[in-house]
Amino acid sequence: MIERGKIMYKKTSNDIFKETRIPNIKNELQKKYGTTKGNLLYQNAVIILEKEVQSINDRGNAAVGKHMRNIILPGYACYKALIDEGITNGEAIALVQEEVSKAALRMGNLTNKLKKLPFIYGLFKLVMHPVLKFGYPKEGWTIKWNKKSKHRMSFDITTCLYCEELSKRGALELCKAFCISDHVAYDPLAPKIYFIRKGTLADGNKVCDFCF
Repeated sequence: MIERGKIMYKKTSNDIFKETRIPNIKNELQKKYGTTKGNLLYQNAVIILEKEVQSINDRGNAAVGKHMRNIILPGYACYKALIDEGITNGEAIALVQEEVSKAALRMGNLTNKLKKLPFIYGLFKLVMHPVLKFGYPKEGWTIKWNKKSKHRMSFDITTCLYCEELSKRGALELCKAFCISDHVAYDPLAPKIYFIRKGTLADGNKVCDFCF
């Protein structure tokens, strides 16, 4: 039960995705597969997500819990519902990737505006460390800094919450749908700042390398 003012109400199944990073997934499923099949896929995804949220392990960290509830589990639930209905692996990954990328586009639009600032690299370098520390804590990620200079900032991620949690669910292949959102968010910084990455853990690399 959720308290809002003095009114108590129980959140219904139909709005569970609304508080996630893919809030419009029901409409997208209906557009792609038709109303009847789209509704079936959505309801199956809701059931999967509700079950996953009930047994969530946030590793004792609020940021980890937020990633799990808002991004990882909703994406997985949608993917699993599609696969269970016989939709191909590639098509299911592509659909989740498209929806996750829409959420990342908000960050991309912001970075596109920020790049107009003459001191954008200095600002970016200043905020990146606390962003990683609090947004991607050690309970979910292992981050190794390589360089932080006037012209280059780079670090490697050697363990990742997304890879670990999706692997537990037999869906590591879905992780690349989330990895691509980094490019959606950071590529708009060019030509002031270039985001370069050679590979990811999801691709079988030993690290996810980030270089700005």
